[in-house]
Amino acid sequence: MLNGWNYGDEGRKGMESRKTLFDYLGQTLVVFGFSTIVLDVLCLLVGEDAQSISTIYSLGKDGISVTTSLQFLGVSACITGFRFLYFTDTVIRRMSVIMRTICMFVSIIILIAVCVVMFGWFPVNMWQPWAAFFLTFLFCSAAGLLLMSLKEKAENRKMEEALNKIKKEQGRKAS
Repeated sequence: MLNGWNYGDEGRKGMESRKTLFDYLGQTLVVFGFSTIVLDVLCLLVGEDAQSISTIYSLGKDGISVTTSLQFLGVSACITGFRFLYFTDTVIRRMSVIMRTICMFVSIIILIAVCVVMFGWFPVNMWQPWAAFFLTFLFCSAAGLLLMSLKEKAENRKMEEALNKIKKEQGRKAS
């Protein structure tokens, strides 16, 4: 189980692992919240300099516009959809976790490229915004993977403690 999603367990666990619309909306809002925090920090750091070349920073260091915010909400919903597509067995039944991760990242990069063109987030022909995007994407992905790993280790530790507790209780009952 990674990040609250039971990857590949739908057939084995039945109803308890099936996600609802509320789970999807919750994950979308988590992605959106994280994206908004990153955008806010970037607005403070580069908003004034990027104001003239990017619709994302049209308000400079004062934040992001409602239009941009809604665009990122849509992107967040798509990213959550990619997670569902690549990290559950509902659609893709046989694919390694590495391959699923690569496919998801490629899908996100294609999605962002489409949004750059559609919404004019930054000039397509400038290498600097693309470099900044890829650096930010790599940093956020690494941070997400680190948090996911720490969460999984904490969950595993709790499960092991619970298992040890059950074993001790069973041992006392047998005596």
